[in-house]
Amino acid sequence: MRTFQHEVVGYCVNMLGDKTHGDEVAQNVFLAAYTAMGRFRGDASVRTWLFAIARRQCWKAMKQAKRQESLQPPAPVEMQTSPEHDLLELEEEVLWQRRQDRLSHGLLRLKKRERDVLMMYYFTRMTYAEIATQLWVSETTARRRVQQARVRLEEIMKRETD
Repeated sequence: MRTFQHEVVGYCVNMLGDKTHGDEVAQNVFLAAYTAMGRFRGDASVRTWLFAIARRQCWKAMKQAKRQESLQPPAPVEMQTSPEHDLLELEEEVLWQRRQDRLSHGLLRLKKRERDVLMMYYFTRMTYAEIATQLWVSETTARRRVQQARVRLEEIMKRETD
């Protein structure tokens, strides 16, 4: 399970849009996996099984946060600069940070289901077959959901730049 630690933490942080909350949920994922280890049947890979747990834990956390209305979009990351940064490097860093902020805000505006498939495909690098296994759908349906979510994210990000 250590092999997937960074991926699971990153998945949770990105799904929830908050580092602290994502770290807490990731800990719950590994606790739940450890507790359920004896019930792991091996029908899927350990990675797929672990991300199924992560997905459920994230959805549970989002549902609780929605009830409490305490989950806010992530605050922009403060950029640390130093005198040795030349103007070009600083400009590139600012542009990169703006793109990251737009992407984060765009992801948070997606429906849970849309954000979930994009995170599985792009962040955790799951194949369409693995996503299909996670969602109990056909591979074609998984592919279609990823494509639809990508189009919706592009629309959201385009609206934000207009």
